[in-house]
Amino acid sequence: MEYLLGKSQHTSLTAMEQSELRRYVVAEQPGAKDVTFETLVTLGLIIVGAYLLYKFIESTA
Repeated sequence: MEYLLGKSQHTSLTAMEQSELRRYVVAEQPGAKDVTFETLVTLGLIIVGAYLLYKFIESTA
């Protein structure tokens, strides 16, 4: 998911990559099934950011 989100910030994703990213985000946030791709990317960035923050906090505890 991180790779695809990063790539989406610089180039267009292929239809297969967009589908893969959608599967990842929907697995974490089922309500994202029918949102626009731009909203999907935003949700994905939030999910990845929260995960990275969690891992950081866990490593310092």
